[in-house]
Amino acid sequence: MMKIWNVKAVSLVLAAAVVTVSGSVAGPVAQAAGEQVEVWISTSDPNTEPAVGLSPSARLSRIANKNFTTAGDTADYTITVNEGTTYQQMDGFGVSLTDSSAWLLNYKLDANKRAEVMEKLFGQSGIGLSVLRQPLGSSDFAWSAYTYADTANDTALNNFTIGRDQAYIIPMVKAALAKNPSIKVFASPWSAPAWMKYSNTLNGGKLKAEHYGTYANYFKKYIQAYQGQGIPIYAVTVQNEPLYEPTHYPSMGMNTQDEIGFIGDYLGPTLRSAGINTKIIAFDHNFLDWNFPNTVITNLKNAGKGQYVSGSAFHHYDSGDGSQMTSLHNAHPDKDVWFTEGGFGNWNDPQNGTSQGFDNMMNEFINITRNWSKSIILWNAALDQKDGPSLIGDNNSNKGMITIQNSDNRNDAPENQVTYKKQYYLLGHFSKFVVPGAYRIASNTGSEIKDVAFRNPDGSKVVVAYNSSASARKVKIQWGSQNFTVTIPGKSAMTYKWYGTAS
Repeated sequence: MMKIWNVKAVSLVLAAAVVTVSGSVAGPVAQAAGEQVEVWISTSDPNTEPAVGLSPSARLSRIANKNFTTAGDTADYTITVNEGTTYQQMDGFGVSLTDSSAWLLNYKLDANKRAEVMEKLFGQSGIGLSVLRQPLGSSDFAWSAYTYADTANDTALNNFTIGRDQAYIIPMVKAALAKNPSIKVFASPWSAPAWMKYSNTLNGGKLKAEHYGTYANYFKKYIQAYQGQGIPIYAVTVQNEPLYEPTHYPSMGMNTQDEIGFIGDYLGPTLRSAGINTKIIAFDHNFLDWNFPNTVITNLKNAGKGQYVSGSAFHHYDSGDGSQMTSLHNAHPDKDVWFTEGGFGNWNDPQNGTSQGFDNMMNEFINITRNWSKSIILWNAALDQKDGPSLIGDNNSNKGMITIQNSDNRNDAPENQVTYKKQYYLLGHFSKFVVPGAYRIASNTGSEIKDVAFRNPDGSKVVVAYNSSASARKVKIQWGSQNFTVTIPGKSAMTYKWYGTAS
């Protein structure tokens, strides 16, 4: 039975016609008081949309502006925004153009549809994604397992080549950069070449001690080769998920001593002697093992090699809530923290029509940014309707940010059928409004109304709020001596953006 919202309860925020995701405000308006506020909404339950007047799917839709006032008003909850306290500076929000994603974008969309999708992902009229995390070689989401140096015992790396990436991965990265030239590209390996490992296979095993130097040169050649394609590499992580060694797709184990030795004695000196300033990031694995990067960073500092490591990276595939990143920041406030992979699938985004996946995403995105992370990078930008192509096989339950129809995996005919998933709209509540260089600023958050606030380089302020309760809540946003009130429907997200100086 259709669920009907109390229209009166939400009329304050839904009084105007919806504007599509491409809507935009003209620019900063200098005012002494009464600043105008953009309001954008996503609701979790599509059954509420007819009752509250929103268009179908009501995702990242612009509704009536609000205005700050000095008048008092009652509210269920008050969010106080304080620009005087700042935290991390943001690198941005993004996805991974994996082999699978790039192949679908390149071959299953014609030129016009591809341009439309790239604009919606990376363009100013879309959600403006500003970060990419690219597999350094193949990952689990690829047509085949490969590295850039698959010629056995080629210790001089004479046969190193990024040719495998040039057919469609590099063109898609370039297409993203054409839409947003300031994109920062992170790179992460799933495995060293098989011949460099004790296991002599890409799937599992550890790097041979005698090939640490060779592998450092492998990183150097990769960065130089991509730079030669016009794609600067902002940062590399040493190993994707170093504590996980599946045997059905490329992987490699590294413990803390492995990373300490590789970063301090090989990778750091190799890159710096080549004049490469790409950041080196430790760990790149789940929240609960924050002592791993703590050990790596501490030992490198103690050895006088702390300059080689810029910080640590985290994923969310465990029961951690992101507070582990704050623990690491507190231990090493001079080093940065990034969230480099978040995946959504059947385990945390069920397809049964409940709000659970919506709730999970919004809670995580807010928690991640409130715990010192400079980025949120989601996993596959695109997968097909079978959640592939993938080396994982039939047990894969990952979902892409978008779904691209792919009736015959090897039929190159474009199909041009694209579905945008919750990931797209909910990450867009951040990426469309919070630009690289923004600082997180102070705001209080609660058990029902969760939020995070930012100040962009142009002085604009952004608050992302989520009502995690099932009922509408009236919320006051307090900024200096001014405030505005807004009613957030149950299980709904809102973004507020404004300019001006707090009075």
